[in-house]
Amino acid sequence: MPVFASHRSIPRGTFALAALALLSLRAPAPAQQPATPGGPAPVCDVDLKLPGMMKDILSNALMLGLGQPEAQVATFLAGAVKQRPSSDELLRACAKQFAIPEARLQAEVERFRHCNCTHAPLPGQQPLPGQHASPVAVESAPISEFAKDVALHVVLHELGHALIREFDLPVLGNEETMADAFATHYLTCHLPERALAALKARVASLQIEAREVPPAEWEVSGEHDSDARRAFQIAALAVAADAERYAEVAQLAGMSERHIRKAKDYGAEIHRSWRRILAPLWMPADRSSGEARVVGDDASACYRQLDELGLVRELREVVRRFDWHSQVTIRFVEGDGGAAWSRSARTVTVHSGYLQRFVAQGRIAGF
Repeated sequence: MPVFASHRSIPRGTFALAALALLSLRAPAPAQQPATPGGPAPVCDVDLKLPGMMKDILSNALMLGLGQPEAQVATFLAGAVKQRPSSDELLRACAKQFAIPEARLQAEVERFRHCNCTHAPLPGQQPLPGQHASPVAVESAPISEFAKDVALHVVLHELGHALIREFDLPVLGNEETMADAFATHYLTCHLPERALAALKARVASLQIEAREVPPAEWEVSGEHDSDARRAFQIAALAVAADAERYAEVAQLAGMSERHIRKAKDYGAEIHRSWRRILAPLWMPADRSSGEARVVGDDASACYRQLDELGLVRELREVVRRFDWHSQVTIRFVEGDGGAAWSRSARTVTVHSGYLQRFVAQGRIAGF
């Protein structure tokens, strides 16, 4: 369970650049003796002779210290530990697999030895860049326009799940695909002034995540389509709404003229279906729902930034358009994690670490 690796709720994968930007602490640290003034020196329980603990530290050392792809690291370590190696054997196997000198890998393991720890620094311990004592603290870069635009589509996706569940909408196919379709439909039909930027950012984000994994290893199980497939489907629905306006989205997704012609045909039916199914769910034109809210933790820096960037206002206007029968909340919180809809809590939760991932992707995409 690598501490710094991002948690996937919707799209997968933290690449090394994003992880270095985040450096967010997640997993509970081993029990420690906190340092107190005049008290005993802190004690660290990390024992690298234990293969499981070595695996956790190797994961961070390989991905964050040496820039190895998350998917390849996770796959190799999962297979290697099944052979029940000793800690030394596991380190040697990793060095061989990733063509890294053993001495270099050992040095990175030592550098990341305390990445899970919450104790005070030990004599000679060098803190990692951005590491904090709190297991949920995040070294945050400012939220970019790209990250804000990706987040808009992401939250609309989660609201798609909320609509399906709260209004008992028929699910006649993959619900994840339905939620992506709702987000794209809402943007193109109800937020056209924001749609182009948001759709371009979301397609670029998914394509970056798709490139983290070789095509031969793309998942074919589970609820989510591959990230590459999701990017194409979103672009297809965009051009179905207006091929000229969203030509840049189609180009980003690599759509040919033939793809666009076909998308305009089948995509039109999807848009028509969403128009019909949403028609009875709107609030009256001159009223807003009192059962909808957008909130953030008191200490949430990401929420304050998104408020300044206008996303909080946009989302508040969106969620209040629907005639919810009980309170629905969009909540921004600090910490690592993704974005998800909870039916029991009637809440869409978005973690700051997820937004930081989009910040790093924006740099890669050049947006």
